Amino acid sequence: MDFFTQGPVDPTVVLPFLAAAALMEVTPGPNMGWLALVSLSQGRAAGLAAVVGITLGLTLWMVAAAFGLTEAVLRWPALYQVIRWAGVGFLLFLAWDAWRSGGGSASDAPVQTRRRALFRRGLIGNLLNPKAALLYVVLLPGFIRPALGSTLTQALTLGSLHVVVSVIVHTTIVLTAARAGGALLTRAQGPALRAAMALGLVAIAVWTAWETRA
Repeated sequence: MDFFTQGPVDPTVVLPFLAAAALMEVTPGPNMGWLALVSLSQGRAAGLAAVVGITLGLTLWMVAAAFGLTEAVLRWPALYQVIRWAGVGFLLFLAWDAWRSGGGSASDAPVQTRRRALFRRGLIGNLLNPKAALLYVVLLPGFIRPALGSTLTQALTLGSLHVVVSVIVHTTIVLTAARAGGALLTRAQGPALRAAMALGLVAIAVWTAWETRA
C-alpha cells in the first residue's frame, strides 16, 4: 500500500486510471479479434505467445509516449496514415497467409518456430497500430499531476499499470477462446478452417481501417 500512498503517482488517480484502462482494453479491437482467432485455431500456448508479442509492442509505445516521442504521430498526419495503412496491410497479409497455410494450425513447422512467428506478428501488429500510440497520448496526461514531481516517472508508472491490465485482459481472451477451440477444431478442418481464419482477419482489417480513420 505504501506504493500507492507514497509512490510517484497521486493515489487518488490509481483506481480511476485502472478503470479507464480496463474499459479501453475490453473494447473490441484488432488485438482482441486476432488473439481470439489464433487461440481458437491453434490453442492456448499459441495465443499466449501472441500475447507476449503484443505486450512488448504496447510497452514500446508506452515508453515512447512517456518520453514524448509519439506526439509526432499527432503532429504529422501523414505519419499517422502511413502507420495506419501499414497496420491494415499487415492484417490483410495475415489473412492471405491464414488462407494459404491454415493459420499455422496444420503447419508442419516445429512448434517453437510457429510460436516465435506468432510473437513477431503480435509485436509487429501492435507497432503498426496507431491507436496504441494515441491511447497513451490521450489517456496519460489526464492522470498526471506535475506538482507531485517527475512527469516521466508518473507516465511510466501509470503506463506500466495499463500494460498489466492489458496482459490480464488478453490472457483471459486467450484462455476463453482456446477452451472453445477444441470443439471448433473437431468440426472445422482444412479449407473450412482456413476460410474462417482468413475472413476473420479481413474483417479485423476493415474494422481497423474504419476505427483509425482520421
